[in-house]
Amino acid sequence: MEKRYPRMALGAALLPWHEDFTLDEPLFRKGIKTLVTNGLKYIYTFGTAGEGYGIDEKIFTKVTAAFADELKGTDVVPITGVISLSMSEMIHRLEIAYNLGIRDFQISFPSWGPLTDEEVRIFFHDVCDRFPDCRFMHYNNGGRSKKLLKAKDYIRLAGEIPNLAAVKFMNDSLEDVINVVRAETPIQFVLSEYGYGLGCFYGECSMLFSSIVTHFPTAWKLYEAGIRQDIPTIVKLEQEVALSQEILFDTCKTPVINAAYDKLYVKSFIPEFPMRLYPPYQTFSEEQVSDYMREMRRRLPQWFE
Repeated sequence: MEKRYPRMALGAALLPWHEDFTLDEPLFRKGIKTLVTNGLKYIYTFGTAGEGYGIDEKIFTKVTAAFADELKGTDVVPITGVISLSMSEMIHRLEIAYNLGIRDFQISFPSWGPLTDEEVRIFFHDVCDRFPDCRFMHYNNGGRSKKLLKAKDYIRLAGEIPNLAAVKFMNDSLEDVINVVRAETPIQFVLSEYGYGLGCFYGECSMLFSSIVTHFPTAWKLYEAGIRQDIPTIVKLEQEVALSQEILFDTCKTPVINAAYDKLYVKSFIPEFPMRLYPPYQTFSEEQVSDYMREMRRRLPQWFE
């Protein structure tokens, strides 16, 4: 079945903050340029990694304007994420981004309480039906949104919501990964590095460049190995990804929100990228960052060649 999005490698543009927590726009643009230079054609803002949960309308507008401008005239698809407890606020921010030229969006459920199945249906219709010329990617993050959708849900929704085009499916359950990739649906499923290799054996799927963004050549090798269904290469590279996570949790034990991990990965290729997170969230210490970088170079030297 033809998908509403092509198979993709998806990456996140993160927000670098000055000490006063204003946006460092030149460094933000440098981060986008680096993703583009390393071959990514689909880049999004304001997921968990991009601190979409914490920003106000002023920052949202400033970042989205810079994001749209930086990618204008390129063959890269800018995807703007919207996270809010209020559906009406989400729609307002979608309108802001739409007026700035964005036509692709990542949306998450309002998360004050878990939505019922009927509320899920109302949410998608109220949000997606307003923008019929846009494509929507659902960020299916059950841990934060309190509602995890599965294959049967997307099969039903695809028939009702013609512009629900993709799902960022971060559930690494083998059963769930197999079921969504095998599902008869035009929705494109974007999997984590852990789920992607398996998913490719059951059908077309896409890959999120998350922790593996630490080393773009390795990321692309895994992505392409999945397309070829190259079992030895998939196994080897996923072992390296697992080792990178072991190093991370050995050296950075402070409880943090996900964005801290992603900023740590970015420092591997933009060393001046600041680790600070938008308040009140805390990040890793300089000592932890140094320990992580040292151990990564020692135990995964091929990721720094």
